[in-house]
Amino acid sequence: MNMKKSLIFTLALVILALSSRLIPHWPNFTAMLAVAFSGGLLFGKRIEAVLLPLLILVLGDIVINNTLYYDGSFTWLTSGFGYIYGSYLLIALLGVLAQSSTKTIKAIGLVSASVLFYLITNFGVWLGNPMYSQDLGGLINSYVLGLPFLLNSALASLFYGAIIYFAYDYYHQSAWAKEQQA
Repeated sequence: MNMKKSLIFTLALVILALSSRLIPHWPNFTAMLAVAFSGGLLFGKRIEAVLLPLLILVLGDIVINNTLYYDGSFTWLTSGFGYIYGSYLLIALLGVLAQSSTKTIKAIGLVSASVLFYLITNFGVWLGNPMYSQDLGGLINSYVLGLPFLLNSALASLFYGAIIYFAYDYYHQSAWAKEQQA
């Protein structure tokens, strides 16, 4: 894919991920995990794979924190951003590792991305939070209460992952077909 087509597809991913965060949705039912994982799959350079989800997260956080959750002062990043952003970095790298895998392994990797996000972010929610006892029981409680969010993110990852995969395949095949006719 040439540079112009690659840029157009990247912008489409950014728009998909941002709009899925900004429109009303079920909790954790966004394109973010699928975009982070797919970015790792689609971009040969690791820096692009890592920067794409971070750019989307920062832009989304600025908009969401300063409109929906505006508290009178400008907020750059959401609370607990270290766990969230760290999760997306690992998920993008997981996508990079899955580049040469089969379609089945990639689908398993996409669902694994949801589990990874769930484990890391719920640990962050539990750590130091007075809502949970700071012991193994409190950590388990945090994970149990997060199960509906895990289900939503896994379903969203599969849904948006399929859209991204088929759009990329269609885009790539149509570009390839045009080149073959020329």
